[in-house]
Amino acid sequence: MGYIPQWLNSSSWEESGWLALDTGAPAAASDWPAAVRRAWDVAQEFGLPQEAALFCPSTGGAPFTDVFDNTGGRYWRLGQHSPQLTPGYYEPEYVLDSEGRVVLLDPSLPRPRFVNSSLIAFLDALAAWDYRCEHIDDFDDLESDEEDGDEEDDDTDPAEAARVAFGLEIRDRLKDLDPPAFAMDTWWDRVYEEVELDAI
Repeated sequence: MGYIPQWLNSSSWEESGWLALDTGAPAAASDWPAAVRRAWDVAQEFGLPQEAALFCPSTGGAPFTDVFDNTGGRYWRLGQHSPQLTPGYYEPEYVLDSEGRVVLLDPSLPRPRFVNSSLIAFLDALAAWDYRCEHIDDFDDLESDEEDGDEEDDDTDPAEAARVAFGLEIRDRLKDLDPPAFAMDTWWDRVYEEVELDAI
């Protein structure tokens, strides 16, 4: 049975809009691996976000255009991790590999970092992250009005505990759907480590 998204739907990116897919891509698809062609179908059905909390358009080319790493490995563009702020600076880029997995190309890493097992799993994880971001302030009213300066009480802050529990519940549901995405030192493993620390 294929991946069934829990947060992603056809209107997930209505607010930010959809990235335009490369119009020349279907003509080039004849030499794409089958997994990349399946990902193209997913992108057509659900779209790629014009902007999500952890995803921005690539400055290097349209989605599904070729990109090569420093060893000559072929990948297919999706988008960048964050906006490019400095001209000439390379921002880590989300790409598909030949097996349809989403990985992050980052020149500071010796090899691509695994993100998700498929494009639909990646888009669902992005939609889940956006959902988390939309609701993270829902727990602010749990914060105590008392400011006694006792730093030991920080560990029992109910708002922090609720935010962390909310984020980890989302992580656990995503992990059930795509376990490899949460193996040690994957992209989402690192992101949700920060959630567990209430750092983001």
